[in-house]
Amino acid sequence: MATELISLGILFFCAIIGGVIAARFRQPAVFGLLLVGALIGPNSLNLVQDVDMIRMMADFGSILLLFIIGLEFDVSKLMKLGARSILIGFLKFAIVLFFGYETTLLLGFSSKVALFVGVILSFSSTVVVVKVLEQKEMFNRKEVPLLIAVLIIEDIIAVLVLTFFSGAKGAGNSLLSTFEHITFSVAILIFVYLITMKLLRYVVNAIMKNNSDDSVLIFLSLGIGALFSYFASYLGLTPSAGAFLAGSLIASLPNSKEYGKAIRPYAMIFTSIFFISMGTLVDFKSVESNAALITALLFTILISRFIAVGFLTFLLANFKNEQPFFSSIAMISVGEFSLLVAKESEKFGLGIDLVTISAAIIFISAIIMSIGINYSERLHNSINSRFPIKAKIKLERISGYMRKFFDQMDIENFFTNRLRSESKTALMLVIVSLLTFFILRKFAFFIKLNFHPTILYSFYTLSSILIIWFIHIVYKRLKIIHHTLAVVLTNVDSSKNLKKCTRIISNLLTALFLLFSAMLFPFAMFALNLNVWTNAIPFGLMMAAFYCIKNLVALIDDRQQTVSYSASLSAAKF
Repeated sequence: MATELISLGILFFCAIIGGVIAARFRQPAVFGLLLVGALIGPNSLNLVQDVDMIRMMADFGSILLLFIIGLEFDVSKLMKLGARSILIGFLKFAIVLFFGYETTLLLGFSSKVALFVGVILSFSSTVVVVKVLEQKEMFNRKEVPLLIAVLIIEDIIAVLVLTFFSGAKGAGNSLLSTFEHITFSVAILIFVYLITMKLLRYVVNAIMKNNSDDSVLIFLSLGIGALFSYFASYLGLTPSAGAFLAGSLIASLPNSKEYGKAIRPYAMIFTSIFFISMGTLVDFKSVESNAALITALLFTILISRFIAVGFLTFLLANFKNEQPFFSSIAMISVGEFSLLVAKESEKFGLGIDLVTISAAIIFISAIIMSIGINYSERLHNSINSRFPIKAKIKLERISGYMRKFFDQMDIENFFTNRLRSESKTALMLVIVSLLTFFILRKFAFFIKLNFHPTILYSFYTLSSILIIWFIHIVYKRLKIIHHTLAVVLTNVDSSKNLKKCTRIISNLLTALFLLFSAMLFPFAMFALNLNVWTNAIPFGLMMAAFYCIKNLVALIDDRQQTVSYSASLSAAKF
């Protein structure tokens, strides 16, 4: 017991030192905490030797870290982010994941290791982005609101990914059983979340009428966090997912900012312990032995960020001149969620020290971001002067068209309101359909064991009719969404009729579906334990996606081609 207390005391004392070092060099605190943790850990100076206590503090810190992030996330914020930032957020995650996955495979690692590495590289650090931009007085730039929105989307994706890995660990190798387990567990957790959200306001109001002491609210909030974390763990999910939802519950309260201020000083102590505890797990020998992998992954981060952030913000948000380069460099730093994913990987016995690799990448990528952000304009000038003019003009024309489309999506009118309403309904129907399918599957298994085959076949027939009915309803909703999108698109370019806009939307949605299927295919490989040769499937899907994109560009560019053709005819007459 005395040894554990001494180790804990050393961790707290070194957390202060790490914070001071980071502040001295005008860097985010995570720098100093990881560095000091690595120096005092059992793999270096060995000042903290109790590995079990370190891991316990890391687990505890990860739960409180997600709770803190949840405090910044009110569900209503997601509704205000807009389709543009949501699409960029999901595409950025998928593109970087795929680049990281393929790079790791090429270096000779297994598909499971490659998936974890791809996920680790996918998340940018909210802490580093905000802190560095504030220190360099760049936080008021026009690009920042969109980047923050993308970071919020990434937080949600990170919780879903952690939920997937925790669910996959407890559901065997069957993709269907894994998906069933995760779907039921998440549905139950969200159901409890929604009920608690309704009741919590009344409970808090009753408590605050009788006792206005902030400490009561602090313990109530942390108690909710602990209960949701335990409940998530009981359902076979990561406790961090429960902590995130608990923080979101507190954020939904009317006086959420006051509650956040009251809780944050206490929670930040333990989140600091998370980073320093993860630092103690770093093995410098592992950094040396994996130097080639770390170097390759850093190059992968640079390339994939410029494609996933720079090109996407240029194409979908119409960022011009140096803006895409600034956005790419700002998002280079790998985030704190990567450490949580690396820690989760230890449960799968992959045979590689991903915690050390992640810590090294976080440290180096944050330094690259902090230094490189000053050179975004110089980088733009260098590349812009070498870029073909015809290709530049064509890309700018397509970018302008996409910007107008998303601008139309953000306007409040009958069609955009209908689009949002139908999208929510379709999503709810898909969720209900999945839950119904899994419930019927469980009933079928029960009937098969206890009743005559005739009853089982009758049940199969009725179940098939019900599922087909659900599919039909979802299909009708998707057709309405598709048509509404085409109508919205007619306001972008008056030269294109509804039929042509429908073809544009069809190609766009098909391309997005194929791209996501290709880039997220590693998750299916992980859950099904597929053969390495199935890695060819994503490339086939991408070829089909690029064919749709080619058709999409031709349809968008049709007006310009028509104008050029008319000009040529006029010139010929003269």
